[in-house]
Amino acid sequence: MPPPTDSTTSRPEKSYFETQREALIEEIAKAFDQVLLNLNHLNRSLEGLADVGQEFTEIENLWSKFDTVMTQPVRDNEPSSGSGGESAQ
Repeated sequence: MPPPTDSTTSRPEKSYFETQREALIEEIAKAFDQVLLNLNHLNRSLEGLADVGQEFTEIENLWSKFDTVMTQPVRDNEPSSGSGGESAQ
């Protein structure tokens, strides 16, 4: 037998399948990184939107109080007939 050469003792060359598989795995990893970046961006946008919504809570409470006051029936400031007012004389 001939002595082993460097090419036979080192790792054999990758097959077409292995080369394509590694390329696809790398492409998938890059795509996952992009998805992760996009999800982080979406999360920051949603947090900002929630913060803006929280800022309007106080304004909404004020408008609710205003609506409650405006929908109450108007009370007369005149004293009733049995309270000893001018009509009782």
